[in-house]
Amino acid sequence: MYTPSFRVSNTNIPIVSKDELDVFGERFVMDFQPEAITHPQPINIEEFVEYYLKMTMDYQYLSHNGIYLGMTVFNDTNKVAVYSPETKRAEYISAKARTVIIDNSLLEENKEHRYRFTLGHEGSHEILHSVVFGYNPDQVSFFTEQPYPMIQCRVDLGHYSNKPVNQWTDHERMEWQANFLSSAILMPKSGIMAIGNSFAKKRDITTKMKMVGTVVNTYNVSPDAARNRLKRFGYLAADDDSDYSLSTAILRTV
Repeated sequence: MYTPSFRVSNTNIPIVSKDELDVFGERFVMDFQPEAITHPQPINIEEFVEYYLKMTMDYQYLSHNGIYLGMTVFNDTNKVAVYSPETKRAEYISAKARTVIIDNSLLEENKEHRYRFTLGHEGSHEILHSVVFGYNPDQVSFFTEQPYPMIQCRVDLGHYSNKPVNQWTDHERMEWQANFLSSAILMPKSGIMAIGNSFAKKRDITTKMKMVGTVVNTYNVSPDAARNRLKRFGYLAADDDSDYSLSTAILRTV
């Protein structure tokens, strides 16, 4: 199994660049699903998390309103808060170390892309952040809003993006890192660049839609995730916030 190396801060938060995370993502795919590098295809993210990272998978309602998408449990605990639709209240359950819990709402129809990205996000927490929590099974997290050895991941993961990087909290930095590594695993750099280069001669809106649609179809990701990955390597402008939700439909017409 590939194990990336990186420096950490005095609170054990990884100090990693975008380039390093891109390398990590590519190396993980090369080790786990090497055919996806030579023949771009969807990454089997469920098997990556469950069998490659050897995490325990669980599905619960993490809130009453769907605000939490997933959770990574780093140490054994009996204090995992979940929501019970039957009793309509929060309850505590037990979970072993290295458990990933996905909110049941992501199993609904038309949630596959978010489900896949969330799995990658939680797996990325295990890869990058177990050192933050992994010293003592009875350790209490240093995050005031996270009093137990786990990370809950909200729907609004991007709220920190408008803040200067040097003002991010440790929790915000870890969320950004997990987001980025999830993208790098689900959409390896070499494949994105190959797709981008194949459309590089044109930049009209139809061509952009086809390019985004190709990434969506190739890697089974959302149009937003595909757009952001293409922006990362300059195939779309950094300020391009166009709605590419019809990208796959346009691709099917050609």
